[in-house]
Amino acid sequence: MDFGLTDDQTSVRDGVRDFANAELAPGYLERASRSEFPWEIHRRVADLGVLGLLAGADHNPLDTEDFVAAGLAVEELAHADVNVANAVIPVMLVSSLIGTFGSVRVRDDRLDSLVKGQEYVSFCLTEPDSGSDAGALRTTAIAVDGGYVISGQKASVTMLAHASALIVTAQTYRDGVRAGVSAFFVELDRAGVTTSGMTDTGWKPMGRGLVYLDEVWVPEDALIGAEGAAFRTVLNGFDFTRPLLALTGIGCARACLEETAAYVREREAFGSPLSRFEGVSFPLAEHSTTLEAARLLCYSTLWKRGVGVRHTADAAMTKWYGPKMAGAAIKDCLLLHGNYGYSAEFPFEQRVRDVMALEIADGTAQIQKIIIARELFGADFMPYTR
Repeated sequence: MDFGLTDDQTSVRDGVRDFANAELAPGYLERASRSEFPWEIHRRVADLGVLGLLAGADHNPLDTEDFVAAGLAVEELAHADVNVANAVIPVMLVSSLIGTFGSVRVRDDRLDSLVKGQEYVSFCLTEPDSGSDAGALRTTAIAVDGGYVISGQKASVTMLAHASALIVTAQTYRDGVRAGVSAFFVELDRAGVTTSGMTDTGWKPMGRGLVYLDEVWVPEDALIGAEGAAFRTVLNGFDFTRPLLALTGIGCARACLEETAAYVREREAFGSPLSRFEGVSFPLAEHSTTLEAARLLCYSTLWKRGVGVRHTADAAMTKWYGPKMAGAAIKDCLLLHGNYGYSAEFPFEQRVRDVMALEIADGTAQIQKIIIARELFGADFMPYTR
C-alpha cells in the first residue's frame, strides 16, 4: 500500500489550496447568500486546469486521467467555499461523458467552452415521481427519422439557472418497442423546452430548477453513448461523483474544525481556555477521526476508479458516510461557538445548510445503503427485482 501522492497530484492540491485560501475563503459567506453564480471565480478555477481533469487528453492538464487529483482539487476548493467546489463536480461528470460518449458535433461544440468555465451543461436524471430509481423514468424519447422526440419533466436539476444545455435521460422507444434508458444532449433553446426555478435553503448560487420537455426534437448525434445503454455508461459516472461530493463536505468540515480549535484556545470559561475542557476537546478529536476515516475511503474509491477495480459499493459508502460525518462535525463546531456560532456573522449556520444538500444529491443515505447491500450480498437484498 502506498498512501503517498504523485508529483502531479501534489501540484494540483497545492495550486488549488493556494488559490482557494487567498481568493475563495474571504468571500464565501457573501457568495453563499446570493443566487448569482460567481462566473468569474468559476473561470479562474478553470484556469487552474481543474475542470479539464476528467475531460480527455485534449483538455486534461495532466498526462493521464487522475480521479485522485480531482478529489484533491474539490476537497481544497470546499475547504474555502463548498458551493464553488460543488459547481465543479457536474462539470467533471458532464465533460467526462461528452468526451467519452458524445458525438463529434457535441464534443466540438461544447467541450472546450465547458472546461474553460465559459458555459454550463446540467445533468437531468431526477423526475417529480422518481429519483434514484432511474428505471422508473417517465420521460420518453421516441426514435423518429433523423433523431428523437423527447417528452417529460425533470426535477432538481443542479445549475439549471445558469446552464445553456442539458444531458437528459429518458426511456427510449424504437418502433413502439422499449429500448432502455438513453441519454441525450439537449440545448435549452430548442423548441419545446421550458424551465422554472426552485428556492433552496442552501446551495443558493447553484440555481436548481425544473425542466419541461414537450415533444422536443433532437438529431441522432445528440445521443450520448449507445441507445439504451445509459445504465452501463452514463449513470456509471455516479461512482466517481459520489466520493467527490463526499470530499466537498469533508473539506468544509475540516475548515470548521480548524476555526473552532483556534476559537476555543482563546475563549475562556471559569478561568481556563475552553480547549482544556474534555467536553470541548473530545468532540474535536472524535470528528477529526471520523472525517479522516471518511476521507481515506473516498480516496481509496477514487484510486480504484483510476485503476479499473470495481468500486460501486465503495462509492455508495463514501456518499452515505462522508456527508453524514461532515454534517455532524459542522453542527458541533457551531455549538462549540455558543451564541456566536448561531449568528449569521459566522459561517457555520450557512455551512450546515450547504452541506446538508450533500446528503440528498446523487442519492440519499437510504439509497446508498441499498446499493451497498446489493453489491456486497446480491439481488436478494434489493427492495424488488425487475
